[in-house]
Amino acid sequence: MAFEYLAQYITFDSVADMDRSVEDHMAVHYYNLTESERAIVFKLASHSLEHTGVCHLKASTIAASLEISTKTVYRSMKKLAELGIIEKVPSTKLNGIKGASIYRILPYVPSSMSQRETADKASK
Repeated sequence: MAFEYLAQYITFDSVADMDRSVEDHMAVHYYNLTESERAIVFKLASHSLEHTGVCHLKASTIAASLEISTKTVYRSMKKLAELGIIEKVPSTKLNGIKGASIYRILPYVPSSMSQRETADKASK
């Protein structure tokens, strides 16, 4: 129970909800993501069980476990955030030491474009 501060960042009511969102994100963005980017999402999800949807991991830890470079992790995290799959929680560094970042897996929300297209077709 060392990571109780993560409770304030929980994004899902259950692991099943988180898993469903991850599956939806993967289905929509599958061809836009590299194998490493998909593996990172699953790695974050596997570390987000106690505090559903949020974890505290170092980029170097992710890189070592997936056998990829730390630069690849940073580049992938940026892309995943731009796609709305994850969010990096802003944090302060203690004494200038690089610590682990807090990452939140975001709930899948269908794009408003697809909802609008569906509504337009239904009203014609």
